[in-house]
Amino acid sequence: MCEAFAATVRHLYGRANSLKTDPAGDQVADDFITQVNEGMQAQRLRAMARRIGAVVGAVAVFGAIGGGVWGWNSHARHAAQQAASARYFTAMTALSDPKHDAAATQKATATFQDLAEHGPVGVRSYAALRLADLQSQAHQTDAALKTWQGVADDNAADPALRDMARYMSLNARTATADPKTLRPGYEALAQGGGAWAPLAQEGLAALDLRPGATADQQKEARRILTQIVGSENATEGVRARAQALLETFGDAG
Repeated sequence: MCEAFAATVRHLYGRANSLKTDPAGDQVADDFITQVNEGMQAQRLRAMARRIGAVVGAVAVFGAIGGGVWGWNSHARHAAQQAASARYFTAMTALSDPKHDAAATQKATATFQDLAEHGPVGVRSYAALRLADLQSQAHQTDAALKTWQGVADDNAADPALRDMARYMSLNARTATADPKTLRPGYEALAQGGGAWAPLAQEGLAALDLRPGATADQQKEARRILTQIVGSENATEGVRARAQALLETFGDAG
């Protein structure tokens, strides 16, 4: 648009100036065109500056609002975490009382249920694991398995808690489920290392020692138990159980 306007100006004023006898006439026309171009360019720059200023202003405003919202959300999350933690520990304290009754257990269970479903990350997983434990104690096996699976599938949960949920689910079915369906889960935990690996190895040994186990399975169980006894990652209790089982094979060492 600017070049078209300049061409029109050149056409109108350039011709008029070319009729002048003053040899500087063409220069006057060119200067005028240059001034027009510069003026229009300046207008474009000012318009662009206004647009950029508006955008920058909007970004600054939204940035300030966003920063305020982020700060508020951060505070809200922190407050929610504290409130959820307080509820969790209140329920735990009630259950730790030797004199707690069925009503207290029911109330604590409801708290864990609510936190497991609606609580913030972290507290949610702990509450779910405690809920599953109570469900298991109440012989609500299907409900407990579902709760453990929920923790195991929660990508936001701590990896150690997810492994714990996987182990608890496997352990609850060790005596009843088909070993073929449990073995892959135990093997995955055992190969993953960490705190749950020795317990997963213990689970594998338990599968190989179920009634009707073959000689090869018992041999494999003996190998695993020997490995547990010598493991630095296994707790004292796990090593003691493995040692006791080895003694039944006459392998006390």
